[in-house]
Amino acid sequence: MKFEPEKREARQVSKPPPEALQRVDGGGAWGPTQFDLPERGDKNGQAITIVVLIGVVILLVLAGLWTLAYFKFF
Repeated sequence: MKFEPEKREARQVSKPPPEALQRVDGGGAWGPTQFDLPERGDKNGQAITIVVLIGVVILLVLAGLWTLAYFKFF
C-alpha cells in the first residue's frame, strides 16, 4: 500500500522583528552571524596568562603536599 504525501502550500514561518529594518551593522535582520565576529585582539591574553599561572601554582602546591605526605607516611 502506497500513501501519497500530503501537499502543503509554502508559507513564511517567521519574520524578523520590526526594529531589524533599521539595523545597519550586525550581520542582518536577526543580528550578528558567525562571520561577524569581533576583530582578533589580545584582550583576553592577560586573563589567560593569570589563570594559567594560578593553575601552575596550585599544581605545584599539590605536588609538594603529595611529596611531603609520601616521605612522611611511607
